[in-house]
Amino acid sequence: MSISQAPRVVEYPHSDGKPMAESPEHLEAMIYLITALQAYFAKRDDVYVAGNQFMYWVEGNPAQRVAPDVYVVFGVPKYPPRPTWKIWEEGKAPDVIFALSSRSTAGEDLYRKFRLYQRLGVKEYILIDVTREYLAQPLLLHRLTGREYVLVPNERPNDREWWADSEQLGLRIMVRAEDTGYVIRLWDPVAQIFLPSPHEATEGFLALWDQLQEARYRAEEEARRAEEEARRAEEEARVRAELERRLREMEAELKRLKGEDISSTT
Repeated sequence: MSISQAPRVVEYPHSDGKPMAESPEHLEAMIYLITALQAYFAKRDDVYVAGNQFMYWVEGNPAQRVAPDVYVVFGVPKYPPRPTWKIWEEGKAPDVIFALSSRSTAGEDLYRKFRLYQRLGVKEYILIDVTREYLAQPLLLHRLTGREYVLVPNERPNDREWWADSEQLGLRIMVRAEDTGYVIRLWDPVAQIFLPSPHEATEGFLALWDQLQEARYRAEEEARRAEEEARRAEEEARVRAELERRLREMEAELKRLKGEDISSTT
């Protein structure tokens, strides 16, 4: 009598217990890219944006995994959120991957992940060095041409900025040198604006809130003045009507008195 064995359950961990980002600069850049891209594609239900998650590409082998800092996938449902990205379940690899290079990842970003993403068909692989320490240039955008990556030359409008166009995202990527490191911003060429960071969006919201409060105060003041003017006009109309009434009474009394005088003389 044979005993049937239950199928082996393969677990694909969601986390390895390591910190989300290697430095505050890396964390800020990761949050900016994820939130800005999610907001940019908010009206599309076929774009998935995530980051700092494991991506698995071999079913049954959870050891074959990598954790992109930020990735974007087109042509898949936005919901539900995924704790991991399993290529065999989703049907494709991400279209765009950002790597925020650090001391512990720079070598792997440039070699192992480069070859892996190229083989998996990731259309654009973008490396950014936010601390000015690990890459020859702070911005390296590789575009899949055929089966190989081709480095897209950066534009240098000045000695502090690097720009590259992402065909997949429809955005321009800018890295600007600051005293404390590099700042990343995404430029929307259609709207002609930089996609705001959460802090900038909050500041914009607060500024808009202040404008709304000021507009509400002005509207209330105008309504109060209009109400006072209406009350004043009503009071003036009442006084005018009273004066006219009394004038009519006086005229009537005067006519009556005149009538009595005429009667007494005849």
